[in-house]
Amino acid sequence: MGVPYFSGQVKMNKKILIAGIGNILLTDEGLGVHILKELSKKKLPKEVELAEIGTAVFELVRFMDGKDKVIIVDAIVSDEAPGTIYKLTPKELKSSRKNQLASLHQFGICEAIETSAQMGNTPEIVIFGVVPKDYQSIGTELTLELKKSIPKIIQEILKEAK
Repeated sequence: MGVPYFSGQVKMNKKILIAGIGNILLTDEGLGVHILKELSKKKLPKEVELAEIGTAVFELVRFMDGKDKVIIVDAIVSDEAPGTIYKLTPKELKSSRKNQLASLHQFGICEAIETSAQMGNTPEIVIFGVVPKDYQSIGTELTLELKKSIPKIIQEILKEAK
């Protein structure tokens, strides 16, 4: 009986999803979607898929299917200064409900991740939450504080997308 041949190659090209969440009609609440638009202007590896989820957070379940890694970008409420970036796991996001840290779409994100896991999809998940200045006013532009933080957010996402 022979030994199976192993070529020594390991799966290097992970299928990565970067999902932007938010309502672009409510200033900084649309941060995740604005970040996706900026990322779409960059040359990304072919294994990276961008998904503009918007406010239909449950659609995340469909996009997560077959991915090795999922990076979610959303506004997150905190007492920290606008533009502060948090890097969270789903467990940290879920447990943060007891603290002063809460995603504006927290229930939907956690529920989508749990539903995906129940369907057998368990990719590595990283959530980038950014503190907004204004997430209640009507407007399609980000505040100056969040516009200034875009390069740093994109830098962190691209580091994570390797």
